[in-house]
Amino acid sequence: MAGNTEIPEKIKHLHVWNGSNYATINSFTSLVNRRFDPKDHFFVCIDEPTNPQQKISGFKNVLFMPEAERGDFKAFLALLKKAEHVYWHAMGLNWRTQAKLLARPGIMKKSCWVEWGADLYGWRRKGGHPLRDAIVNAVCGKWRRSVSCTVAIFETDGEVIKRQFGERMPVLYAGYCAVHAERTEALKPEKTEGDGLLHVLVGHSATPNCFHAEVLEKLARYRDEKIAVHIPLTYGDMEYAKVVENKALELFPAEKVFVLRDQMELEDYIKYLWGMDVGVFAVQRQIALGNIEQLLYMLKKVYMPADSVLGKYFTEKNAEYYPYEILGTETFEEFARGVKATEPADCVVKYMSENSVAAQWKVVFTAAEALTK
Repeated sequence: MAGNTEIPEKIKHLHVWNGSNYATINSFTSLVNRRFDPKDHFFVCIDEPTNPQQKISGFKNVLFMPEAERGDFKAFLALLKKAEHVYWHAMGLNWRTQAKLLARPGIMKKSCWVEWGADLYGWRRKGGHPLRDAIVNAVCGKWRRSVSCTVAIFETDGEVIKRQFGERMPVLYAGYCAVHAERTEALKPEKTEGDGLLHVLVGHSATPNCFHAEVLEKLARYRDEKIAVHIPLTYGDMEYAKVVENKALELFPAEKVFVLRDQMELEDYIKYLWGMDVGVFAVQRQIALGNIEQLLYMLKKVYMPADSVLGKYFTEKNAEYYPYEILGTETFEEFARGVKATEPADCVVKYMSENSVAAQWKVVFTAAEALTK
């Protein structure tokens, strides 16, 4: 175990994280400690405390356990047994660990799975040895069916949960509010004269789920226009990142391509997003929310597939976005035209408001207490 955190005698709500998305981890941990009683909540992060992205090591109720699944498993198990309620924020544990937890139905009964996207839409293993894949998928599927409740962000995610794990699976709803509206507004730059370029953001990371090559080929229609193509590739598959960068330089003049390689501080990245005019996210599942919701809140023009999970959600909520299917078919004048809305949609504000998100989690904690008894 890492750190000098004092483990309390009793733990009411135990939160378990993998150190994969610290923008969310930092924000949520801070929100819970400010808006709820810190004595009721304890956080275990399966990562090293030296990770430069984390801002939570100063909290007294945070414990880093990089060896939770290996050398410290007994200590980790003791925390799980001690807790009254356990919240798994994204299920990223090894399948063998999930099997060990299934052998302890008392832990599963008080568990609540908070899905993040990849652990709902991409949990099935494929492409390996058929028998091994079948065993792993059986364990991971049973783990998800064995929790007492789940937490999703959007109703469209809840529909997928029920299709995969049964209509009787209780689904609660809450967002993470990685960036509060107040902070976004505070970081809005003063009105300055633009550089005459249309700044287009392509995807959010070096993941093939963003279909960068296809997006860039569609945008290549505008290569001779006043356009700047921005591609964040700060994390993910770095070999894939090289392929994406090469593709961009093949399709556009080098002076029009801006590849983001270095991780920014969150405040700097928000300022960076304020400088975008258009965001293109050719994603089918729930992903890139930190970017998409920020851009929609900023009243930037966002393209995403109309038949995707997010596209269906924002369509149902009457939020203005543009179907990815038309990208590349418009004139540059049409593509560069701003949004019609003068205020962000209610469904966006809902997940950007700290008060709203705190209220959502209050409902979750209360409901989980009843469901996991």
